[in-house]
Amino acid sequence: MQRIPRGVTDGDRLAVVANRAGELIALDPTTGAVRWRQGAGLRPCAVTATAVVALRRDDLNGTAVVVLDKDDGHELWRASLAAVPAWASADDPSFTVDCTAEGEQVLLRWAATSRYGGGAAPSARALQEHTRDAQGAVRLDLSSRSLEPAAPGDPVAPAQAQGVAAAAPGDLDADVLDADVLDAGRVGDVRVELATPAATDAVVLRGVDAADGAVIWEFPLDQKVRRPPPLRP
Repeated sequence: MQRIPRGVTDGDRLAVVANRAGELIALDPTTGAVRWRQGAGLRPCAVTATAVVALRRDDLNGTAVVVLDKDDGHELWRASLAAVPAWASADDPSFTVDCTAEGEQVLLRWAATSRYGGGAAPSARALQEHTRDAQGAVRLDLSSRSLEPAAPGDPVAPAQAQGVAAAAPGDLDADVLDADVLDAGRVGDVRVELATPAATDAVVLRGVDAADGAVIWEFPLDQKVRRPPPLRP
């Protein structure tokens, strides 16, 4: 399983990405053909031979694991991720998640942090009161549709929280990226880019031939957020 901007892929067969609203979009990473679109408030975590595993950030019972059918995206089952504290949000950039698929089992590891966010210089007590850290791991059995705590020998912290940083655009071998590229990943010979072209009013996802830089496919993922004009004095 490989990571790409806003999502994950199981190689050159299927990629699943999320737009700003948390709608999952499943596509062929080599052609850009969209297979299905599903849900809202979701964050893709893993693609297996039969399913797509995602986190739902606004479930009534807190953060939940949602398992969808790989072929058409319909929801198969869900389970509450009860160990995630109420102050943590699955859509916050500081919330890291890492999934490892092992056949019909998925090891899902997460970590959440919260820090002081006020404007004034905080006291030591305020810093201490607003510093929170939590992490955990669960193992999903897709065949039995069950979620259990990770086994004692399983690593708990996500790879990113263990110091393995996500690849930055400049780390993609010798690839030359345009200035509008926000993030990028590789699926075989296709470089998947998240970009903000100046000529459009959207954040786009596009597939680029890594050999010659030619754009193979492209579609808008999000509309750019327009800021209101400043008020006149």
